[in-house]
Amino acid sequence: MKKKNFRITGLLVLLIAIFGLAACGSNETVTLQGEEMGQQQEITLEAKGDEVQSMAAEMTIPYALIGVESKEEAESMDEMLQSEFEDANEADGVEVELTYEEEEIVVAINIDLTTAGPEELNTLGFGIDEDAFDEEDLSLEKMVSELEDNGLEVVEEE
Repeated sequence: MKKKNFRITGLLVLLIAIFGLAACGSNETVTLQGEEMGQQQEITLEAKGDEVQSMAAEMTIPYALIGVESKEEAESMDEMLQSEFEDANEADGVEVELTYEEEEIVVAINIDLTTAGPEELNTLGFGIDEDAFDEEDLSLEKMVSELEDNGLEVVEEE
């Protein structure tokens, strides 16, 4: 009887260890949303373990906030607006795209953090707190905490 209990206990410990190791390297996606000064923000972080691999941010900004009255007026200023993101688009691992909707402009920013590092991101004006980085890797836990401190709320975790 003791031998059977020992085997069952050993098997349970082994299963817990296997699932624990699998969770360490698992992929996780966290989406946060919020509003600041009239603009809607949604940020999605994709991580392997605690290391953020990519970040996608979408900001919806009403034309009135940028001093524009219509979609047509915003589209006529496209070259000037695109030039604001020229340095970011030229950086490795960063892509910024503007979309003109009826009443707002949507700014989509995609960052591949396996390519873009903390110094480069901060030089480009992304303002990610260097404390969120563990050496060169962006910590998911620290980044989510920083975004929550800035008023965003977690709306989805996978």
